[in-house]
Amino acid sequence: MADGNGHKPISELEPEMAETCDGCEVPTTANCESCGMPMMSPEHYGGGNSENKYCAQCCNSDGRLKSYEEVLEGLMGLMMNSRGLDRAAAETAAGEYLATMPAWSSR
Repeated sequence: MADGNGHKPISELEPEMAETCDGCEVPTTANCESCGMPMMSPEHYGGGNSENKYCAQCCNSDGRLKSYEEVLEGLMGLMMNSRGLDRAAAETAAGEYLATMPAWSSR
């Protein structure tokens, strides 16, 4: 069924009209289990190890996960700088967000 502008939904297009990309590679990414950041290349993974579940920001240089307090502080700084939150609001928002992440869900 066409929309108000006469356009058909993709599901109704003829197969030959649909765009395809043979040989295209969609990059696979993992998300940090501590902060959710996408890890798209080895340097994004903690310790440069693409098997690590945590990102470089949430890990020490050897790839070990930083303490909750260190990760919380880092996320608070990001929220204060990028969202203009004051420290108290950033602490609340960062704490609520980290509680949803696998690394901190049992805290």
